[in-house]
Amino acid sequence: MCLKKLLQFRRTGCPPYDDGRDTVLAVAPLIAPLLAALGATGMAFAAACGPVDPASTNGASSVVHSATVSESNALIAEVYVSLASPAGVFVEYDNPLAGRYRTRLAAPATEHAIPIVRLRPQTTYDYTVFTVHGSDESKALRGPKGSFTTGALPEPLASAFTVAAGRSSAPLILTDYKLLENDTTHFVFLDEVGALVWYLRVRHAGAVVRMSGQENFLFGPWHAGLSQFTPLGKVTDLTGEIGRTHHDLIPLDGGRVLLPMTIASGFDDGEERWRMVYDSLVIWQSATGRVEEVWNARKTWDILDPAQHWEPINSAGVQRWTHLNSVSLGEGGNVLLSLRSRSQVVSLTPDYDVEWLLHGPESDYEFPDPTDRFYFQHTASQLANGNILVFDNGWGRPDAEGGEYSRALELRLDDAAGTAVKAWEYRHDPDIYAPIVSSAYRLESGNTLVNFGIRGEEYRHAPLIIVEVDASGNEVFRVETVHLHERPQRYRAQGGIEAIYGETTLRPPTDFVQRPPPVRRHYQRMEQVAVGTFDLYLEDGYLVYAKAPCVVEDTVLPFFLHVRPKKTYLLPEDRREVGFDNLDFKFFQHGLRWEGGCHVEVLLPEYEIDGIATGQIAAEGEAIDRHERPHEPSPSAAWRTEISLAQVP
Repeated sequence: MCLKKLLQFRRTGCPPYDDGRDTVLAVAPLIAPLLAALGATGMAFAAACGPVDPASTNGASSVVHSATVSESNALIAEVYVSLASPAGVFVEYDNPLAGRYRTRLAAPATEHAIPIVRLRPQTTYDYTVFTVHGSDESKALRGPKGSFTTGALPEPLASAFTVAAGRSSAPLILTDYKLLENDTTHFVFLDEVGALVWYLRVRHAGAVVRMSGQENFLFGPWHAGLSQFTPLGKVTDLTGEIGRTHHDLIPLDGGRVLLPMTIASGFDDGEERWRMVYDSLVIWQSATGRVEEVWNARKTWDILDPAQHWEPINSAGVQRWTHLNSVSLGEGGNVLLSLRSRSQVVSLTPDYDVEWLLHGPESDYEFPDPTDRFYFQHTASQLANGNILVFDNGWGRPDAEGGEYSRALELRLDDAAGTAVKAWEYRHDPDIYAPIVSSAYRLESGNTLVNFGIRGEEYRHAPLIIVEVDASGNEVFRVETVHLHERPQRYRAQGGIEAIYGETTLRPPTDFVQRPPPVRRHYQRMEQVAVGTFDLYLEDGYLVYAKAPCVVEDTVLPFFLHVRPKKTYLLPEDRREVGFDNLDFKFFQHGLRWEGGCHVEVLLPEYEIDGIATGQIAAEGEAIDRHERPHEPSPSAAWRTEISLAQVP
């Protein structure tokens, strides 16, 4: 074997095969030990290789090909292609559930390494190599085929369990995933049905954007300058310690970036000395590294004036006066700032002078309805209609205004009247309280992507939720993520990105299912107590609903669950008259969907139970319990089941 062919074998992982015309590949199991010994690329071999039938390639040059999956990232693969003569190359790759995609066209060459991204874990993809002679991609010649299988996700992503329903209008959702105890953070892409298709571990989460006309992503690690990462997972520090950057960054023209920085100062009010942190806005010039301050909170307001203090966030002895947590560009070139500590949205003119203040100290707008106010908000943006959209975290919301809950809130500003009025909102049912982080963004489709990025400590095993809702507040897409061991947090979730590395979608993904976490009970070993639309099982105080096959439509209708105790005095006082506990719920509060089946697991009250009435509520109304109105029919139940437990001691 000549040196050239040996090097080809070392690079591709396939032995050379000479058919008298061009060098192609043949599978030779006998060389497996030699392949293992060479181990040239540090990648896991995962492809089929073989001689190419010239008739099957429509006249394409003979092709040497193989595929590998990176050992350092289970969702990044590479297809190696060697040609007898220079040609452009692209690869189509396909999985029946995950979709079919085409890579960008590589420039003419005889040797190609084609990156493959947008992949699901532990999934087999078939691929086809296409060659292009000239610039007309429509005249591509179909070449040989192969396959590869992606690897398993790394920890802690592997211990995160996700269920999804519906389909997002955004082809990709870029978000982050952090474990608070473990202090690990990953950026991830979810596809339009909620499957994780890309990941990258980073030091800290922060806002992330793709610069105009570039492939790389710019992000700001918390208080650590600026960095960028490539679609292939390489991270580069761009700025070093330019200052305490944080929370957000906005690309401007000419390679400039607008971003907030924190400034710490010590103060002495005559009685004690304390530290106050406030914010400024700077513009970073990527070409020169120059930083220019364009706005400063302390130069705008008197930091020692009590009237200018809303309720600073106190942390480790430091008071965060403004806590600027988002920056965005408005329709008129204005700049919107979300000042969390002041529960205030600020609009700056294009020259960075204060244009108006919304809520908080010295607000330019009143709220005729107090319940339209927001508290400790995130992601303030101005929509095309001029309205203001925020994620209203609701931290410290007075009981008179509804108490602490979170929502996406759109406000209409009337400059003449000086009023702010709710134009639209989305509140999860039941309410979710996400006191920190979280996001709400309006998508190009007109839908709103809402991320409830954290749950309270008492809900540490409840899922993090991303929903996409339409103008009527109807959910069209939903992702729920639970970590089996630790408490997770998601800073932001945003759409608006079509491709990770220039790939084209030829067939979108269909469904996404994930195997159930090991903590779920095997209901097949439980006592079956009812058969119907959902089969019901009972054991150890849990009532389990199971259905297979199961589709999204089976999970849309709310479930009613009315539990009658043997002793009614054990009921809450307001339920004793009707004689049963009302434990109605929606599917994703207690349910999971995987591999075509549905599973709902509800913990029943600890008192002795006489009987249970359960089912799903039809669209036209609330289910009526027959024990409440025994002579009245119950047409509003899509299905119902009565379970008598009187015989249970």
